[in-house]
Amino acid sequence: MQQVLAACGPAAVTAYSDTGAAPTRWTIANGAIGKTLAWHADGGLTLAELTNLATGHSWQPDLTVDPAAGGEFSLLWDGTILSARQATALQAVRAETAGETVTLLFDLRLADALDVTLGYRLPAATAVIEQWLEVAPLGAGTLSCVAPATLDLRAFPTPVLHWARGLQSHGHYTPASGPYPAYRVRHESLEGKPIQLESGLRSTWHEIAWFALDSTDYSCTSGQAPAANEGVFVGLLYSGRWTAEASAAPADHDSTATLSLAAAGYAVPLAAGARWQSPAAFVGVYSGDLDDAAQAQHTYLRTAVIPATGADFPWVQYNTWFAHLIDIDVDILRPEVDLAARLGAEVFVIDAGWWEPSRRTSDNFTTGLGRWEQSAEKFPGGVRVFADSVRSRGMRFGIWVEPERVDLRAPGTWKDRWLVRHHDAIVSPAWPPDTVSGWLCFGDPDVQAWAIDWISRLVEDTGADWLKWDSNWWGVCTCTNHGHSATDGEFYQVQGVHAVLAELRRRFPQLMIENCAGGGTRTDFAMLANSHVTWLHDSSTPSRRVRFHLAGANYLFPPEMCNTFIVDADDEPLSDPATPRANIDAIARSRMLGAFGISARLPQWTDTALSAVGAAVAQYKEIRPILKRGRFYHLLPQTDLQCPTLPLHDEWEAYAVVDTGAAGQLQGAIWAFRAPDAAPAADLRLRGLEPEKSYELVDVDTNQSHTATGAEWHASGLSVNMADRSSALILIRS
Repeated sequence: MQQVLAACGPAAVTAYSDTGAAPTRWTIANGAIGKTLAWHADGGLTLAELTNLATGHSWQPDLTVDPAAGGEFSLLWDGTILSARQATALQAVRAETAGETVTLLFDLRLADALDVTLGYRLPAATAVIEQWLEVAPLGAGTLSCVAPATLDLRAFPTPVLHWARGLQSHGHYTPASGPYPAYRVRHESLEGKPIQLESGLRSTWHEIAWFALDSTDYSCTSGQAPAANEGVFVGLLYSGRWTAEASAAPADHDSTATLSLAAAGYAVPLAAGARWQSPAAFVGVYSGDLDDAAQAQHTYLRTAVIPATGADFPWVQYNTWFAHLIDIDVDILRPEVDLAARLGAEVFVIDAGWWEPSRRTSDNFTTGLGRWEQSAEKFPGGVRVFADSVRSRGMRFGIWVEPERVDLRAPGTWKDRWLVRHHDAIVSPAWPPDTVSGWLCFGDPDVQAWAIDWISRLVEDTGADWLKWDSNWWGVCTCTNHGHSATDGEFYQVQGVHAVLAELRRRFPQLMIENCAGGGTRTDFAMLANSHVTWLHDSSTPSRRVRFHLAGANYLFPPEMCNTFIVDADDEPLSDPATPRANIDAIARSRMLGAFGISARLPQWTDTALSAVGAAVAQYKEIRPILKRGRFYHLLPQTDLQCPTLPLHDEWEAYAVVDTGAAGQLQGAIWAFRAPDAAPAADLRLRGLEPEKSYELVDVDTNQSHTATGAEWHASGLSVNMADRSSALILIRS
């Protein structure tokens, strides 16, 4: 007997029971993913089945191997590990709909110690289910190490784990040959050894809170989607520290793979009757390779996480930092404004250095943080006057802030009692040099109110369209007068940051927010929910490194979220007349794989550089709607993603974005990059085209075009000749 409890389009919650009996199984599903939970009077709540409904492939836990298998979550309560299998009573099952989403809620009594609500949320158009917990203890205790989603899945013949490196070049799994670069995707067999991952100091310091599991060794694949390969991916929506563990049972137990991803770095004391909600995790399914996993994840993030933006977003940016550091004023920036407008920039962002006290000769931007008084010397009449001059040139205006840090030598409206302290000592970094700064604890509601107030006034006063929120270091607060305890300061700090960002988005719905945390140390999925682009890395040269960052990051994040800049660099000089046009094209095209930005001294550029970058900006704007809606593909094996000491496949790189449902003729774009000593030509096997539809592929540089059906392009591929070029941009038109 079955009963639909809630439905929204293809998404539904269904209960199953024997005739005349209470339900014992529940399914939350749409046309892409399904999850079935089962209640056992003597074994709690367990996973019964996770299904890729697009293919019919399913996974079940092996409940005979591990008494903890199928427990769906784990937590530590007063030193005891608990999961849904320790539920002693199923108190209620609820199903709800909201917009395009269905929700399934289980109210459980856990080990006669906790009341726990286990929640599942399924957006109708995605292959992803979110999971979270609400915990209400029956008596006082301490909660920690909450993993809102754990998976125990059979039927991986050769389980392989894939995960992504964070910003810092140290941590787990650093090979003898040197560190793995940021955003590199690692591939390791789970057979015979568990793999433990962690965030390190900040949420994306060592690794990123995401992994995928399938049966393909990508270190030796041909780059084509493996036939009938099925996989799952898991991520955590949290901006604090975390830990993860993956392991596989011996082959004689059908290679059961166990995955756990837990928010860490806190211990929450809870009184009886208190209520605490965990960060959410997401679980998705895919068929094919990691590009297919990325498409499923991008759809979920675009649909259910990332704030909506207009068709013309991400805007092409000019940012002052890499060009001038803190040495900025109206006279220095006026020529940049003129040339940025000429290049087609859509927003002009003044970075650090716009406030008092005014400094020019140092990159120590921390002087004066917390006062947030506009520099009358640098901006006579106020920043608004300069912002209006930017708008008069047809661009929007943006401004940088670092609200979480203050200069301890510069009195402001912040209060000393708000400072992050660790065992009564003010946490103060030694970087940048000559810094005397501390952090404000955003777990304190008073700090949140203060930040919302002054940032709102700044946005209103300047008419800002873009807010760059930076956070260049981190300290964990142990104060007990900030609205948290001595052991859960980090959890409430990051929740407070999100509360401020959410309120700013509510007050200023047209304000675009850029997430920048020391150049990528908080590039996590929770920050994506309250920002519109995220800065990946301060290493913005050479272009090959930038492409590697983007190539890895685009497995995790939609490309329109991934922000990079063209910068002045000795190895790629745009001020040198000897720099060939072909090299400049490659530099600019490298930034077209994400959100396009420029941070350089434009008056020093050659006319050739200005012309080439201006043309690239125009091309980017044409491709941009495809980029933010389409499917991103890595067309050649990314062997460098496995180990930086290995060369790229034949020293070529190739990427594509395809949106066959786009209005108009433009359906996609292909970018190819060639090393100087590489073979002059390469064959690219295309993906994502409709088999029966005809497509014209046009090389922007040569204007050569070829037409074939999608099936023909998939089968025979595209031969690209770049004997005299280092890059190619090929448009796909229907």
